[in-house]
Amino acid sequence: MKYLRINKADYIGNFTVMLTFNDATVVTIDFGSWIAAHPHPQHNRYLDEKKFKKFYIDDMGNIAWGRNRDLYFPIEQLHTGSLSNENIVSYPISEQSIPCVAEDSL
Repeated sequence: MKYLRINKADYIGNFTVMLTFNDATVVTIDFGSWIAAHPHPQHNRYLDEKKFKKFYIDDMGNIAWGRNRDLYFPIEQLHTGSLSNENIVSYPISEQSIPCVAEDSL
């Protein structure tokens, strides 16, 4: 079985990212609107464009922000281009957190 992965993520501007998946699907998503509409201390920091642009593709093939995947979205939602608040993953910041291995873009 082939797992859905993001192969490439390109910053377009204005908090918008174009995602290319391993099934050749290409989706452009405005993450800034979502972050602004869902205030949270962990999310708000990514309204700073400099911090936002430091996203990376993690070892599971998903786009993420922060050393400890402070913010990432279910890949199935990204694939459809639709973000909903119910399934967004955000972990509390902790000194015990294990850093992500795939931090090439940081």
